[in-house]
Amino acid sequence: MAKTPEGKIQEYGNTQLKARGCLVRKIAYEGRRGAPDTMVGVPEYYWEDNYGGYGRQAMIIFIEYKKDETTEPAVHQVLEHNRMRAVGMDVIVIGSKRQVDELIEELFPAG
Repeated sequence: MAKTPEGKIQEYGNTQLKARGCLVRKIAYEGRRGAPDTMVGVPEYYWEDNYGGYGRQAMIIFIEYKKDETTEPAVHQVLEHNRMRAVGMDVIVIGSKRQVDELIEELFPAG
């Protein structure tokens, strides 16, 4: 069976994240519509450059994959994403391999 455009982006994103030590889980919510379906545990990260060392604590992010960059989340998804963000959760909408690459660079900057 051929993968959908969204499925291809999701597979690429999950592969890139796992390659960097992230724990990636497809999740479902009982009695809740609109929540992102991918949870990512991002490990603690430390790097050094000419100016010293830098680090970031481990974190959890939620990803909503879309078929392309122009596809917006549905209204019920936006409402749920906003509820999650209001309590400090990090929700990211990704619709391309380019956006995956940008996320990887943000999470794991080249040292």
